[in-house]
Amino acid sequence: MEDQNLEEQGHKRQDRHVGFYTQKNGKILLDGGEKDEWDIITTCQIAGYRCLVAAEAAGCDENGELVEVKAHRVISRPEQRHSFRKGKLLKTYILCYLVGVEHILIGFLNTKGDVVERKRYTLPEIENECKKYWNRDYHMDFLGQVLGWALPQVSEGKVYQMAYYGGNQISFKEVDNAK
Repeated sequence: MEDQNLEEQGHKRQDRHVGFYTQKNGKILLDGGEKDEWDIITTCQIAGYRCLVAAEAAGCDENGELVEVKAHRVISRPEQRHSFRKGKLLKTYILCYLVGVEHILIGFLNTKGDVVERKRYTLPEIENECKKYWNRDYHMDFLGQVLGWALPQVSEGKVYQMAYYGGNQISFKEVDNAK
């Protein structure tokens, strides 16, 4: 696959050299070269919509599996654990679920910003740990409703950016395809 084909699909190279690509489990993985990041281009099903999704994963582990890496402050109080599960784990889970990244490594930072603990999660482990806080199907249904709202507003050949800020705050705008 050439970079031109990716651009035709609405994806830009972000001004960095793409060393090579490979296909694994139906995903196209673009090696980030020196930055040691991987661009992922895949399709997923959200509600009744088939979506082309582009994302970036932090890298691969020793088995060649994609891994997303996140940082979070050390959890020392119950309300911090609650916030971690409802916030960081939910957002990370949804993004990884959509693009099929099964492994997440979280480094917990002390007040100086040093990693003092690491924990590796799989998507099923996150679902199990957070089942009292959120439900994947509920969030996928919400995303499907948002896509249903946005679809009538799009024009063929245009690129759009959507951001969700919580509650009923969603921005949806056409962006310059040349960027």
